[in-house]
Amino acid sequence: MPSSFPVVDLHQDLLLHINRRDLYPSGHWQTSFQLLEEHNVKLSFVTAFPVPPDEKYFDPVTNSMIEEDFHAYIRQCTENDRWMVIKERTDLDALFVQPERRGLLLHIEGLNVVDDTSWDLLQRWYDLGWRSLGIVWNLTNPLGGGTKDPSAGLTSLGEKMICWLQEHSMVIDFAHMNRPTFMDVAKRVKGPILVSHGNACHLCPNPRNYTDDQLKMVAESGGVVGVFFAKTFLAGSQPAVVQDVVNHITHLRDVMGIDHVAIGSDFGGIITGTVKDLDSVETFPRLWEALKQSGYSDEMIEKIAFKNSLRVLRQILA
Repeated sequence: MPSSFPVVDLHQDLLLHINRRDLYPSGHWQTSFQLLEEHNVKLSFVTAFPVPPDEKYFDPVTNSMIEEDFHAYIRQCTENDRWMVIKERTDLDALFVQPERRGLLLHIEGLNVVDDTSWDLLQRWYDLGWRSLGIVWNLTNPLGGGTKDPSAGLTSLGEKMICWLQEHSMVIDFAHMNRPTFMDVAKRVKGPILVSHGNACHLCPNPRNYTDDQLKMVAESGGVVGVFFAKTFLAGSQPAVVQDVVNHITHLRDVMGIDHVAIGSDFGGIITGTVKDLDSVETFPRLWEALKQSGYSDEMIEKIAFKNSLRVLRQILA
């Protein structure tokens, strides 16, 4: 059944899921263009997250693969007028007054092959429609420290990158930053902090999750954190159920306030275990029902499902 609420999903590895079926259980689809259309996901942050040969993430071929992904997303929108690439604030407004349309916001998760000669390349990607960057994935790179490295902070090139992104009114995604890099970037970002997909360290201690102090910083900036549905970051080594997601949402609400909680499912990219009964786009209604049973009103669920993310995006995009 279609979701009873429109959804803004702050993180999906859509093309990875479509192109690398070998990484996922056969026959099980976490997401697809068709599922997004059928289940009322109005806007998805979709990644260019190519897996290079032998998972050598610093191979220069990675940038060509990123650009190929961008062109694939753009083709989906040019060949099907029900889809649109979201580039600016007016695109958001147009999207939400056209019930049948769906939007894609182009995101890079970890810019590993970059140096001080890359600005023309980045401008070309921007001109294509790219609007969101997570400067790091799990691995430390020329811009800063990822979650597998507890100590590296933002580099001088990373500082230049943050300035460039803000000059272009782009989303700076704090997901996957280690704590020193998170703090360095937070000092430099003007406006709301957006964490596309992250959970509460208080409930599941893990470098990929966020401490209460970090969550408070997000709230104080007016930003959002998208709760995500990877078992490992909800329940650790234990099986994860829908109530675990509700628990993380509730903790974020209690620490930050309801206006700062969002969804960043990570559908398409969950390879270490999904949540029982919340394992694909078509299962979003089970989360809304579980939230209702936990005392959340429709107004609160609407904020989590799409309104909080929209507010922040309208502030960031030009």
